[in-house]
Amino acid sequence: MQFTPAAPSDLDPAVTCLAAAFSEDPITGFLLQGGPHYQHHVTQFFSLLMRARIALGMPVLVARDGARLQGAAMGYTTARPVWPAAITEDWNRFENANPGLADRMARYDEIAEKYKPPAPHYYLGVIGMDPTLRGLGLGTRLLDLFCELSARDPVSSGVYLETANPSNVRFYERAGFEETGRGSLGGATLRCMYLPHRPRHDA
Repeated sequence: MQFTPAAPSDLDPAVTCLAAAFSEDPITGFLLQGGPHYQHHVTQFFSLLMRARIALGMPVLVARDGARLQGAAMGYTTARPVWPAAITEDWNRFENANPGLADRMARYDEIAEKYKPPAPHYYLGVIGMDPTLRGLGLGTRLLDLFCELSARDPVSSGVYLETANPSNVRFYERAGFEETGRGSLGGATLRCMYLPHRPRHDA
């Protein structure tokens, strides 16, 4: 198994993997609201997120076994630059095709902003793997690698994330994350979690 930064050629297989992993996720369900075109919208959603992050040079990690891509994780460093104009335009079209998405995103962001740490930190937006491969440690390795990127950045105080899947809470707690707060997303509860890095000591 290889764990590497994503290349542009990884976009389609990584998005396919994430769309399958998050098809029944409470956050995705809240934002995109089901419907006959739900899975197509989930795929578009993750494609836009990954395209933006690859274009900006943000952390995007993939797990592959030979030619088969089996998992991915992505987020932001302490600097969150503005999306490229072309991707922003595509996002605006995506919002317009999903009535109420802008308001639901605003609700999501309201909770996330309220409970994020004030110090500069890395943000883990998405981590997922092929649903048929759960329990093999791929998610743990991707999480560890993302946290290692943050720990090597002298500006970063830790890693922040949100989840609305109760089964994921224990996964993150085992890695050292602690809940910083929570809020309601429709019928789901969004839990905000943070892993502070240990203080660095100069030699």
